[in-house]
Amino acid sequence: MSVSYPESTMEIADMVHDNIPFCKEWGKAAVLPWVQWFIDNGRYYAVSSKGKLCGVTLLRFVDSEEDCHEHYKDTGGQICYVEVSVSKHVDALKSMYELMWNEIGKDTKYMAWMRHKYNNRVTMVDMGRAKRRLMR
Repeated sequence: MSVSYPESTMEIADMVHDNIPFCKEWGKAAVLPWVQWFIDNGRYYAVSSKGKLCGVTLLRFVDSEEDCHEHYKDTGGQICYVEVSVSKHVDALKSMYELMWNEIGKDTKYMAWMRHKYNNRVTMVDMGRAKRRLMR
């Protein structure tokens, strides 16, 4: 049985697959349902310029650092875990993070992300520090 995905999911999956090494290893067939999960659960931010996708962030809300390592786990917790973030435009990342702070920054205590090139080490900082660090 073949699954079809909306054009927007395909576009986001292409960007994630082509720019995130572990997603490239998974292959497109595994990335598509994964991206669709974030879209279905309202756990993404995407920005476009002139009708073209130029940035996407996929995130989950979890309770602990250990939860960050478990795909599809979203407990609605106080840690905003940024699963992936891709930017193809100089202002796209800043725009996505501004949206995030306006919508979720007041409701979560921490932001976390994984450093895949450093043995999957999770970096976690309080939201104030994350804002200063990522909104330069």
